[in-house]
Amino acid sequence: MQATIKHLPVLLVAGFGFLAQGVALADVEKARAAIGRGDFPAAFKEFKESAEKGDPNAQAAVGVMFHIGTGVKQDLKQALSWYRKAAEQGYAAGQANVGIMYYKGAGTEQNDVQAYAWLDLASHSRGGREHNAKEHVAKYLSKEQLQEAEKLAAEYRKKYLKK
Repeated sequence: MQATIKHLPVLLVAGFGFLAQGVALADVEKARAAIGRGDFPAAFKEFKESAEKGDPNAQAAVGVMFHIGTGVKQDLKQALSWYRKAAEQGYAAGQANVGIMYYKGAGTEQNDVQAYAWLDLASHSRGGREHNAKEHVAKYLSKEQLQEAEKLAAEYRKKYLKK
């Protein structure tokens, strides 16, 4: 499946801009070359090798590719799994995408408490960029759910926020 307009929010959040940030240079060049020639399966292979070694940038890339089905069969559960691996290492785009996945119920049960907590974490990681999204989710929470979400968000900030 090719990326379409409905996929742009995910691409903008996780985007392919991570290519220059931390994936080994040889892997970046191989992946860029593969993307440039439209060989998304080869790009997926390069990213997955780095992702399996623990590179959060590559983990997010693998998540994007599973999410939109580029270079690999679309699999939203796998997308969420890879986003979460990146998110737990402090990768802000991964954190935002985990929040979006919970909000939409994509690859998991829909869960606004989780969505709020992950979007809060991403907002702290990226200087407030996800604040509006977090506030949008808050509108759907009861008072008790909001308290639970705030508590979970504080736990996530303590555990996953890069210092």
